[in-house]
Amino acid sequence: MKKLLIAGIILISVPFVSSAQTPTSTAPATGTITITNPGLLPSDFFYFLDRWSEVLNIAITFNKEKKALKHMEYAKERVAEINDILEDADGTLEDILSAKENFDMQIAVAAMLVKAEKDKGVDVAKIAEEFDDELFDLRAELKDIFKDHKDEYSRAEQEIRAKLASLSPTDPQVEGLTKALDAITKEKDESDEEEDDIDDDFLDEQEIFEDIIGKEKSAQKHIDEALRLKARLDGLAGQFPVDIVASQDLLRKAKEADARGDFEAAKQFSKQAKKIFEKAQDSVEEYANEKKEMMEDIDDSHIDDIEQEIKRGERMMEGFDR
Repeated sequence: MKKLLIAGIILISVPFVSSAQTPTSTAPATGTITITNPGLLPSDFFYFLDRWSEVLNIAITFNKEKKALKHMEYAKERVAEINDILEDADGTLEDILSAKENFDMQIAVAAMLVKAEKDKGVDVAKIAEEFDDELFDLRAELKDIFKDHKDEYSRAEQEIRAKLASLSPTDPQVEGLTKALDAITKEKDESDEEEDDIDDDFLDEQEIFEDIIGKEKSAQKHIDEALRLKARLDGLAGQFPVDIVASQDLLRKAKEADARGDFEAAKQFSKQAKKIFEKAQDSVEEYANEKKEMMEDIDDSHIDDIEQEIKRGERMMEGFDR
């Protein structure tokens, strides 16, 4: 009787939850991809109904490709949830553990379903290429989400350090601020680790999709991605000093390997080039943000102070001249 009651609740809730999962598009702050509206979040009371409806929808989908597509759609929804949670001022990495674990599971199952169809002789090259593209976009989106979260905590860390530097060691605020600083620094460092780990998180699934796509097309996709990153970086580097000679050399080697038919070498060279381009891009954007923040800090009051110091210096020099 209890099981029937639970099943009834799930069935009743499907239309309600489906409305929350309607794939309306929302453009994320980073602008890399358009991801599904998350609808309910883990903190919402009825979130468990959201997950139940997903399990039910998967269970009643018997076509393996359609089932894989649903898993990928739910993976996108988890990314949207992670984004919304961490955009909240009180959101932390601990709050996204469940969503991130479910995201990893959805991606893994989608890849296994596609591979199983391929092993049975089904032509799944098109869906594998589609998933490979989406995986690249989701990877980029997650990296940006964790980077933004890290940057937010870096700014908070700087503010607390500045406040502590202005206080006497015996000030009663010091203890509380020190504890807050430890927590903020920990969150910042863990966000940095999450961002770095994104590349490794998708290796197995990416290999499955690329194996189905074929070595030649896979190598060309990596070269094209490296070229897009380079073009984007060239636009930024027009204003900032960036040394990307090493990555350009790797990109040249990738093209040469591709031309002679060594597609595995072409893929590896282009992947290495992408990593350097991405790090250079992060450095350029970080430099730009720091410069912007520095200019914002120099408000009218600071300018007045500087002018006063200059005048004071001029008066002192006049005294020395006499």
